[in-house]
Amino acid sequence: IANNGTISNLNYGDTVYARLTDGVNHGEYATASIDDKTNPQVATIGLSGINTDTDGSVTATVTLTDNESGIDVTGSKWVYNTKAGSIGTEEGSYTNSFTTNPEELTLSTDTAGTYYLHVLTKDIAGNKIETVSEAVTVEEAVPDMGDAKPNPGEDGPEYGTNTPVQDDQGNTVVIPGGFHLDEDSGTSVEEGIVIEDASGNQFVWIPTGTYQTSSGAKTNNLSRRTFTSSGATEVSGDSAIQGSSSSYYFYGEGDSRSVAYSQIGAFKDSVSRNGGFYIGRYEQGTGNVCKAGVAPYTNITRDTAKSQAEAMYSGNSYVVSELISSYAWDTALNFICQTNTAGYTLATTASSSYGNINTGSRKNTGVDANDNYSNIHDLLGNCCEWTTEYYSISGYPCVPRGGYYDNFTYAAFRYSYSTSMSYDDLSARLQLYVK
Repeated sequence: IANNGTISNLNYGDTVYARLTDGVNHGEYATASIDDKTNPQVATIGLSGINTDTDGSVTATVTLTDNESGIDVTGSKWVYNTKAGSIGTEEGSYTNSFTTNPEELTLSTDTAGTYYLHVLTKDIAGNKIETVSEAVTVEEAVPDMGDAKPNPGEDGPEYGTNTPVQDDQGNTVVIPGGFHLDEDSGTSVEEGIVIEDASGNQFVWIPTGTYQTSSGAKTNNLSRRTFTSSGATEVSGDSAIQGSSSSYYFYGEGDSRSVAYSQIGAFKDSVSRNGGFYIGRYEQGTGNVCKAGVAPYTNITRDTAKSQAEAMYSGNSYVVSELISSYAWDTALNFICQTNTAGYTLATTASSSYGNINTGSRKNTGVDANDNYSNIHDLLGNCCEWTTEYYSISGYPCVPRGGYYDNFTYAAFRYSYSTSMSYDDLSARLQLYVK
């Protein structure tokens, strides 16, 4: 090599030996070891996304680079945590090692928060540098039916607070704190999502707005309605629905004369926030319960039914129970018409083949197998049921709804009773909403 010449293809750890010579004579050897005191380059981190949830993950493609001694792949490390700034180059701060370069890492966590991938690149000479990824936002995953009802034929776990859950069609249902899915609950809204409290009282979710079914999307707005055998017509707010003559009209709970005037606003607000509400799976039973196989709670006035309905979950931290409103009745009736093959016949039929209508014999709650639509029982027949709608005829402001066992009437029918009336064919049903 000529004077001032260079030596190429040197590697870290090589030793270079050199001596001067004139071709005949030569001097002593001198040596030089090839060292690396330069840090590696910043790692390249490619993220598949910056948003996920606690059930999901993001993929990070990491490429380690060093232009001197080369990468010590297995000596390079990484950790996924919530530290936004540098954690330094102490290897003990990192919990995972690389196996290849480049390498794809799957990043996941069970706890919501903002996360960062910290990469420690180490070269063969032991030089190290840290690289921090951009932030990854991890949200709490919405539980699904596999969480809410993990085993067919068994009750699901009780929830400690109001918890949104996704059904099999991707609809969100809010399960209240202190409730669980009943063992025979459906796993999709159209089948009937049934919740149960610790005492065995059961309620069914009524979706509002647009929801998904096995046959496509349906729309079920929270609204009062009039029904025919071929469909339903939404009524604007609390507007009048003509009664027995052009002089008398039914008005919604937003009308100041309704017994539920001061309550309907909170119900509507909850439905808007949560996309639905619950109604009693059964007519209210003797003892103020909502259970199968008990005698309906009858011979009660409208005001008694209302006070009993409100008492059921008085002081509860998660739900409010009330006597069913015209909004809830018509929205629930429209729901079962949408999700069952009989369609809007269910709203207008007086046939006993659809429920206990004009049979002359009252039955216990849930006994009539015909009157079970999307897990809601006896809505078409057995007993007619008090609501909080208002009727303008003097002396008869109370409005029961539905068919019953000793007359030819139907689910959409509106009656007009006085506040003092109570009969053995007149019961009640609850609406239940999430706080």
